[in-house]
Amino acid sequence: MGELLGYARVSTLEQDAALQHDALSAAGCFRSWTDTASGAITDRPELAAVMDALRPGDTLVVWRLDRLGRSLPHLIETVRGLADRGIGFRSLQEAIDTTTPGGRLVFHIFGSLAEFERDLIRERTMAGLAAARRRGRVGGRPTVMTAAKTKQALRMVTAGTPLTEVADVLGVSRTTLYRHLKTTPAVVTAPVVAPVLPPVVSVAPVVGERSGRSCPSCGLEPSTRQEAAQLRADLAVRWLHPDPTTPGAVVEARHCRTCQPRGAVVDVECTRCGDGPIITGALAEDSAPGSVAYPARRWLVAAGWVTAPELVCPEH
Repeated sequence: MGELLGYARVSTLEQDAALQHDALSAAGCFRSWTDTASGAITDRPELAAVMDALRPGDTLVVWRLDRLGRSLPHLIETVRGLADRGIGFRSLQEAIDTTTPGGRLVFHIFGSLAEFERDLIRERTMAGLAAARRRGRVGGRPTVMTAAKTKQALRMVTAGTPLTEVADVLGVSRTTLYRHLKTTPAVVTAPVVAPVLPPVVSVAPVVGERSGRSCPSCGLEPSTRQEAAQLRADLAVRWLHPDPTTPGAVVEARHCRTCQPRGAVVDVECTRCGDGPIITGALAEDSAPGSVAYPARRWLVAAGWVTAPELVCPEH
């Protein structure tokens, strides 16, 4: 037959655990452990000690249920863990003993109530989020690009100001500015069919009929000052494609607004300045913000990036 081990807990030093100790001793516990800590604290050294001392066939005894668990779900989880180890549980005030059929039935009821409570919380949360979305409210961090900043950025870009300078003036990263100017496709996080990539060319100067003002990928030439400013902003961003000829390799390209890929994309952002390339195609589908696919990560390392413990560009 196993031993009875007791556990007591008081919240402050001013409280006295003598009442609990007397009740545990009267129940037949040969030893008791006492914590002085709030029930909301998970890390309780004496609770960990009694859990370590318990052996199959033993029974953990508490004066009252709230002495052990900080909440009903936590209490259910703790007692189930004891049962999996072949250890019983008794609560003196509630007269619950899981070593008896009646005690196990009570705890099954408690478990059902805890699951019901979780379902209700989940349902209320989802209903609240749906109601907020219907009213135009979305979660997450507020955007740093206000409507006024976006208008100012558009005016500066139209006037021919370089995108990096615009970002410095507004106090935002170049990638954030680029995204709010709607010069990149929206990031697609759901699985999508691999997009058909445009012809990828080297970022070296193009020799031939194209001028230095044209897009190196499609040859588009601006006809107005506004289009020239837009093209400069577009070509300031590097795009990383999977190499169609060499598996596992990456090709860097520059695109104008017309020939930018329209499939899944993931922004690679330096944690210091927010700048970085954009990953597209199959590389984007295997990546996520803060987690870059291996071929793209290898490209970043070759370009001088630090990839662990955080992404940092060569300039920082």
